[in-house]
Amino acid sequence: MSNITKNQHFVPQFLLKNFTSPNETINIYDSARELLRPPTSVNRVLAENYFYDKDNSVEHFLRDHVEGPASLIVKQFSPHQQSQAVPLNQKSKIDVLRFLTVQLNRTPRALNDSLGNIDNFFDDLFKEIGRLNNFEESVINSVKFKLDDPKDILRMQTIEAAFNWPLINDLEWHFLINSTDLDFVISDHPVVHYNWYLRDSIEMDYTAITNHGVQMFLPLSPIVTLCLYDKKIYKLGNKNCSYTEVNNKSDINILNDLQFRSRESFIVFSDIAQSEYVRNKCRLIPQNSMFNKFSSSTAPVEDGSGQLKSTQMQWREQFSINKWLSFSKVKNKLRKKTIRSYIRRPDIVRERDIFLDKMRNGGQSTPIK
Repeated sequence: MSNITKNQHFVPQFLLKNFTSPNETINIYDSARELLRPPTSVNRVLAENYFYDKDNSVEHFLRDHVEGPASLIVKQFSPHQQSQAVPLNQKSKIDVLRFLTVQLNRTPRALNDSLGNIDNFFDDLFKEIGRLNNFEESVINSVKFKLDDPKDILRMQTIEAAFNWPLINDLEWHFLINSTDLDFVISDHPVVHYNWYLRDSIEMDYTAITNHGVQMFLPLSPIVTLCLYDKKIYKLGNKNCSYTEVNNKSDINILNDLQFRSRESFIVFSDIAQSEYVRNKCRLIPQNSMFNKFSSSTAPVEDGSGQLKSTQMQWREQFSINKWLSFSKVKNKLRKKTIRSYIRRPDIVRERDIFLDKMRNGGQSTPIK
């Protein structure tokens, strides 16, 4: 057991180290407790004992196949330390994309969202069964679905997310360089996405990362944020330039607000002078407020074979942002076209679904519905 990692990070240390102050500590604000912690080492934050498992199978998978490869790229953006240059070629890009899709699914907020979806599904199911069988409402409400180990969901979605990188491989890369005196912050759920183009959509699936118009963001340091965007929809910065120098503080606030909305509880920042800024933002912006979640079900109807059929639906709507980034524009040719939601690469989505379905069934594929 001496080789077992007990303290397991859900935001890796190599990323947090990019937000350390010159004395190699970070500042962290716990918005749930409204508490500013004393400056501390990265090995003590955004981690829990046995967060994934007790045998380190997931921890080692992350180390060897996700964090290790991606860290070679991310460390280069540290404002404090020099690291060996690694070319941003196709392999290294895939390493970072894999890290992004896994990071979306490995945090406490990601787990709580999944468990919430499961609870909503079974609550709707039990209510429908109860109504069909004329059970009293008190009896219906007393029935709850319970997992033996909720962390099984976390382990499954963390591992499976490593195969999601092809879903965002078509997005364009762009680096946002902060030239203001307001630093980028990072949350305990740091990979965020927003769809400005589809912000007024009424379709259920418009918030998916596979839809056209998506933009994804990950702060890499207090002065650099990585942006991935749908190049068929947006133009960012100057033509044929892979970075934009952001000198408008309102743009920095928009990007930081995405982190504040995405947080489960914690915000990490480098400069202690920004403590009051972080505290005030957390008081104004609710945690986990990037998306509103909804669930519904249709009334049971006969399906023609003597059985009843009902459709259960779960969807989310993104928070409505009134003003978007000044350097990100929807292409002129799209502004007069009817806006509709569609998947950018349905063939890739289907291939991924078939692969995961086969993997879940021990190598035996089943039809994808």
